[in-house]
Amino acid sequence: MTALYKQLTSAFPKLVFKQDEPLAPYTTVKIGGPAEVFCQVDTTKDLADLTIYAKQHALDITILGWGANTLIADRGIRGLVVKNTANAVAVLPSVPEGALSSRVVPRWDDTARQQHLPQKHVTHGEHVAVRVDAGTPLSYLINTLLQQNIVGLEWFARIPATLGGAIYNNIHGAHTFISDYIHSVEVVGEDGRIHTLPANKLAFAYDYSRFHHTNEVILSAILLLYKGNGTKALKQSIDWAKAKKHHPQNSLGCIFQNLSAQDQARLALPTPSVSYVIDQVLDLKGFTIGGARVSEKHAAFIENTANATADEYLAVIKHLQAVAREQSGVQLQPEIFFKGFTTDELAGVIHTDTYNTL
Repeated sequence: MTALYKQLTSAFPKLVFKQDEPLAPYTTVKIGGPAEVFCQVDTTKDLADLTIYAKQHALDITILGWGANTLIADRGIRGLVVKNTANAVAVLPSVPEGALSSRVVPRWDDTARQQHLPQKHVTHGEHVAVRVDAGTPLSYLINTLLQQNIVGLEWFARIPATLGGAIYNNIHGAHTFISDYIHSVEVVGEDGRIHTLPANKLAFAYDYSRFHHTNEVILSAILLLYKGNGTKALKQSIDWAKAKKHHPQNSLGCIFQNLSAQDQARLALPTPSVSYVIDQVLDLKGFTIGGARVSEKHAAFIENTANATADEYLAVIKHLQAVAREQSGVQLQPEIFFKGFTTDELAGVIHTDTYNTL
């Protein structure tokens, strides 16, 4: 029994803590070593209490949501790992005042890929404000709201994420980013206190928010959505989800960001799609190290095909980056997160301020 386990069980006798809990089952790629101490919480209060306690006692704490874009090292994660499953959804009686963040410009072209994107939304009515726990799965959130004729999130159908993770990385679906709908976010700040941050203070950008550079923990958010036709929106979300059925399972989603407009123009490519680059330019579809393979279905994904290790998965990422640099002068930027790796292991993979190291 570790000292950390004793400390936490004493401080929170009503919560269940586990030692050396394997983390692979809590990720979509099914890769990852154990947590030193693990706890699953189903209320935002428990998440806040644990986070505040950890900050007050200088304990390492890692929050897991859906685990769809997080590569966990084979050695696991030291400190406390919290799986957040708090999923309360409440429609507010009135719409709060305050501006949303500035719109983020998507990275896609208007020609080759435009034909595959939906052309317009379901007609929107008046605004509706909804408070949502950070641990709420997007699929559950979308369906719950559509049953109440609250629309706007249809384009995030089939994205494996919780709302907290979606905000953290400002996910995109079709023409939209989650930041288009965020009014404010409740967090435990670096000072160990609960704060409410307006959306225009969250530094939203492509696959980015301020949370990449802070130790704030997202508790909940207020979304500004719309009254609309839930039946039509549901059909739209189903159609959009079907268009993405080719996305591979046992993966972390798209590994890299799409190319910038500058790189696309320099290389005279018909699309900024990173899948196109890996497949057609680098000819690396199907490239394999151990159990980790660049998907034959969609080259932007790396699959765990046969009990891949995190080291094998990372080696494939490094190989793709190295070949891209050598052949095209492009630095492929990961849009996934790395937990439990050392700085040396991640050298050259991504900027040092966007991953957690030992």
